[in-house]
Amino acid sequence: MPTPFPASLDALRQSLAETELPETVVAHLVAQARPALVLATSAADEAAIPLGATKIGGSPDLPPGMAWPTRPAYPDAAQRAQGHRQNADRTLADSKKKGSWMTPAQGKLFSEEYRRRADAVETAFPLSFLGQFNLADLSTHAGFDAALPNEGRLLVFYDFLEQAESFSPAASVGWRVLWDATPAAALVRAPVPEALSSISDEEWTCVFRAAPASAQTVYTPIQTDDASWDAFDLDDEESCDAYEDWLEQFGTPDSEDRDNHQLGGFPQTIQSGMQETCQLVANGLYCGTSEVWQTEQARKLMASAHEWRLVLQIGADPNAGIPQPGAYYVTMREEDIAARRFDRARLTYQCD
Repeated sequence: MPTPFPASLDALRQSLAETELPETVVAHLVAQARPALVLATSAADEAAIPLGATKIGGSPDLPPGMAWPTRPAYPDAAQRAQGHRQNADRTLADSKKKGSWMTPAQGKLFSEEYRRRADAVETAFPLSFLGQFNLADLSTHAGFDAALPNEGRLLVFYDFLEQAESFSPAASVGWRVLWDATPAAALVRAPVPEALSSISDEEWTCVFRAAPASAQTVYTPIQTDDASWDAFDLDDEESCDAYEDWLEQFGTPDSEDRDNHQLGGFPQTIQSGMQETCQLVANGLYCGTSEVWQTEQARKLMASAHEWRLVLQIGADPNAGIPQPGAYYVTMREEDIAARRFDRARLTYQCD
């Protein structure tokens, strides 16, 4: 079972001191650590969760008159739909082949799922609700990120059906992060759109169960893939191995045996390059191929990749029914957090 993050800087220092890292490096890493709030969920009836409370999944509590957030058709909908329909035809054909891993009935089911995705990308479609976070309540904890507003709530929506990718500018319509300061008493719990509920069942769903969350202060260490890394030269294999071995004890947010949700702090990434990808795509560059990374424009942009920082991390959750594999990371530039421009947030899905 993964080890929880240290609850104090002293505990972090003591833990790092058990590695073979030099004292100067340990001191640097401790000074660089960021406080954060780890959010632990529990099973509950959503009717018992107060309006505006922090929760993963369920239905969002919205201002009066506000509709459940939807995305428009994807800018590259024709290409996406074509790919899904080709997969539908291929899946159906493969299911009829001798020795196929799926039965013809399963092939028909999977093929229909691809066709639903093809239809969905070509039109406006409701986004799945990942969770809401009451900043006024969370700001009372010592680990709250002081860069965030201490009032209102953050709400996170994502195109779980399409699994909107982070490396394409065209996919940026596939999520929405809202900051809302409506008083709790005035909020309305939105009903789940039929377009989402109709494609959800016990085997697979776009609608997650409501799971209330409680916060605990921790101190998060920097990851070696962070764009601001400077603790030691990563070509120093001995130090790198010692630090990576130490980091492994905390696990990753795609595990079901740890508290995977986090507000602020350093993320526990599953793949590298998240900040750099956010920086390039936010400036209109497609990062789905390797060529762009070698361009002069990309090199200049990546010099500012360190300005992207974690706002929220949402991982696998058996109480909410958010499945493995993978985790969802909401990141923003520091200047956009300060200016409260949450419409500029980016959501990255990572998995092994």
